[in-house]
Amino acid sequence: MNRKFQGATFNNKYFTTEALIAYSEKVLASGLLPEWELKIYRFLLTFFDDKDYVEQLSSGTTGTPKNFRLPKSAMIQSAQNTIEFLGLKSTDNALLCLPIDYIAGKMMVIRALVAGINLYWEEPSSAPFLENYDSIDFCAMVPMQVYDSIENKDAFKSIRTLIVGGSELRSDVKEMIGGLSNTIYETYGMAETCSHIALRKISGLKRDESFKILPGINISVDERNCLKISASYLEDEVVTNDVVELIDEAQFIWKGRYDNLINSGGIKINPEQLEASISKIIGMECAVIGVADKKLGQKVVLFVESVQKTDTDELASLIKENLPVFHIPREIVAVEEFPRNKSYKIDRAKLAELWS
Repeated sequence: MNRKFQGATFNNKYFTTEALIAYSEKVLASGLLPEWELKIYRFLLTFFDDKDYVEQLSSGTTGTPKNFRLPKSAMIQSAQNTIEFLGLKSTDNALLCLPIDYIAGKMMVIRALVAGINLYWEEPSSAPFLENYDSIDFCAMVPMQVYDSIENKDAFKSIRTLIVGGSELRSDVKEMIGGLSNTIYETYGMAETCSHIALRKISGLKRDESFKILPGINISVDERNCLKISASYLEDEVVTNDVVELIDEAQFIWKGRYDNLINSGGIKINPEQLEASISKIIGMECAVIGVADKKLGQKVVLFVESVQKTDTDELASLIKENLPVFHIPREIVAVEEFPRNKSYKIDRAKLAELWS
């Protein structure tokens, strides 16, 4: 591995590359730090070892999650693309509040190395301790962290640029974000592409309807209208299951997952789009799945999350007034809490189990 970095600054302490390697070895030998922090130092040693790749668990976007080799050169180029797109500088401060196990956490470290910025880190939690920092120029979060942090408006304002990925943001949170002065982007990407390959601005007066690809990325679609991604630093083209609308060669609108499509009476329904429409109508988070039906093949079932007793008949009336007939859910189920996976995405398979 080419170790020609100018150095690194972590938690306001500067290291040359050689000093960082030695310090990481010392920390790991002592074993005195908590496991989440030891993992960061293990990753640093892995990144600076003689191998030209890092082993990473795939996102599952292109199939069953599996271990694969991610070239370190690709990680460096991906980091450079983000740095250029966001205009990050060596005088900036960044915050790592994501687990280093995932590509999003690893790439925050690589971006700090490449840009020479000061990287703070703290134990990953649902609500990062933003009040501990005077200012953060760059940070990455998953939606759950945004939900739990945005209530502390004064601390949240300390983040100049925030990228959010891992799963979709709720429509009500997007509305809250829209009025903030922070520069906030929704990301699109996966482990196979070294984190995000496109960003969509969702805050301020000038928000984006579509994702804009980063430098060096090429996009197209297959016969299913699913996104295909290629780049000079990627060994192979990545074919996704994400249905998109191509605006031009540099922009696309994400429509939903091909493998989530519902075929009800011959009408193909995109659950993610339907969820967004229904959420605006009823004013709460919801989830849509297709379940087997003798007459329709599949019927639409709507789940709503509510700790209080929900009048499903009232919701049904609201929805019928505002949606095309084939998009109206045949059943509505109220649950106290949606089942979610490790990325905080709603687990549709478990919802189907709840319905059955």
